[in-house]
Amino acid sequence: MLRDFSPEVLLKAQPTDIDRLITHYMGFTLEYQYLSHNQVYLGITVFDDTNTLPVYNPEQNRAEFLSVKKNTIIIEGTLADNPNLIHRERFTEGHEASHGLIHPEYYQRKAQIASLHDYSSCGYSKPCFPDLSGVDGSGKRLKGEAWLEWQANYLASVLLMPRSSVRRLRNLIEPKGSPFWYLELIQTMVEVFNVSEEAARVRLISLNYLPI
Repeated sequence: MLRDFSPEVLLKAQPTDIDRLITHYMGFTLEYQYLSHNQVYLGITVFDDTNTLPVYNPEQNRAEFLSVKKNTIIIEGTLADNPNLIHRERFTEGHEASHGLIHPEYYQRKAQIASLHDYSSCGYSKPCFPDLSGVDGSGKRLKGEAWLEWQANYLASVLLMPRSSVRRLRNLIEPKGSPFWYLELIQTMVEVFNVSEEAARVRLISLNYLPI
């Protein structure tokens, strides 16, 4: 998909234009709304038209219903309000884009089976950072919607930090001989990919690039 959308990110380490991936490559609408009063949700992907998507109106301090067309990704407004949250915003966009790319049939089928409608065919994302191992605390493989969340988190990390580009950065930094080369690699990934230190570290762990 990256070769089709933006092959240059595979050839040279650089930030993926996740906004353009959503709006141009996927053809989705990207919006910002306050999804709750306490940021319990950071993003939502809407797969069917709805007139009853609940959002928060901070001026009135109350919930309201919003009309939203299908194939819309909504990002929590506080992420856009605070420049210090740009890394969280980008990862949330990548997470929601991943839902839109690989999970529309699931959420649409879920709504049909449950005989529900409106925002039941949406995928909400909570503010937790991914453990890309794909297993729970007891070491068992994730199941159900937890597995879908893992898939969205993993694909988001791939979109933002392609393996080929991460490998090139590692090959430049590791041979320098410093015992803490991986700390330099993490910081370089933060600057080059415009991601958080945590996202970079988790991505390196998933690629088995960090020393145990």
